[in-house]
Amino acid sequence: MKLLYRHIFTVLLFIFAISTISVMAQDRAQPIDGDGVYSFLRRHGREVPRDVRAFRELNQGRLNSRGELILGRTYILPPLREGVNSSPSTSSQQTTTSRGTNPSIFGRQYSEIPSQSSNLRGALFYIIAGHGGPDPGAITRVGGHTLHEIEYNYDIALRLARNLMMHGATVHIIIQTPNVGIRDERFLRNHRNQTCLGEPIPRGQMDRLRQRVNAINRLYERDKVNYNYIRAIEIHIDSRNPRTQIDLFMYHADDVKSRRTSRTLLREMEAQYKRHQPNRGFHGHIGHRNLYILRELKPPAIMIEMGNFQNALDRERILNHNNRQAVANWLTNGLIADFKNTP
Repeated sequence: MKLLYRHIFTVLLFIFAISTISVMAQDRAQPIDGDGVYSFLRRHGREVPRDVRAFRELNQGRLNSRGELILGRTYILPPLREGVNSSPSTSSQQTTTSRGTNPSIFGRQYSEIPSQSSNLRGALFYIIAGHGGPDPGAITRVGGHTLHEIEYNYDIALRLARNLMMHGATVHIIIQTPNVGIRDERFLRNHRNQTCLGEPIPRGQMDRLRQRVNAINRLYERDKVNYNYIRAIEIHIDSRNPRTQIDLFMYHADDVKSRRTSRTLLREMEAQYKRHQPNRGFHGHIGHRNLYILRELKPPAIMIEMGNFQNALDRERILNHNNRQAVANWLTNGLIADFKNTP
């Protein structure tokens, strides 16, 4: 009997040793600032979402209470699939590094970033298209077309981001749609695959807001060491009674820098409306609202609402890509003025 127990013990010890060696032989890595599980795995050549479940099983108890990565902690990577390079990748359209988001995100036609000035050299921006993933934002219908707010938010956000880069700024585009760049069409095709820096966007509203706030705040902790001027700009289109026509307006976080930037942007909008539509007037405004994303973001933050998606006249301006570009241009002018006037 003793011999039998000894034999069983030897077999169990052998199995334990083999499994320990197997785990030790697996690839391990630490996340970088801004990494979520998906972007972390993608950087190391793993397939998402296929490898996510295996990753979570291998790292039980090593993620935080919300299932997110913890900076400075080492994680076990799932086995690499045959023919895939395990070295960290930085060429993906989704990649955002300390130098900003890869310009390939703007699409083939707009991926070149011609230098127009160095007026924003030393400035950094987090550009956020409102809504995304399971949340399309406001929905309107024109003829046989069903249009989602997120698509127009995203197009304006990309145009603004590209403008800022052309003037020397570093830009992180937070909400991204894979393989969808700047579009000049009136009716923008709907997508549901937007990500937050490569991470799928959750279904729950608070989870969605918390995800983008956490992503920006992680980047900000790194970026604030190298940049004195940092702003977060979120783009939205309002949705009201179809009879209500509105001009661009803004909400700002409750801090001096956010208020100052929003006032500078409003002055630029007033000047541009006066120049291009002198008989119409401008009725935009700014104000503070205790919105989660404005309250919880660490960098100065401004939410911009541009027009009423349900109003025919406002919507026509939004559908015209020249107008979307004009708004991006005017916002860029305002941000340049704000950067120059910031001590």
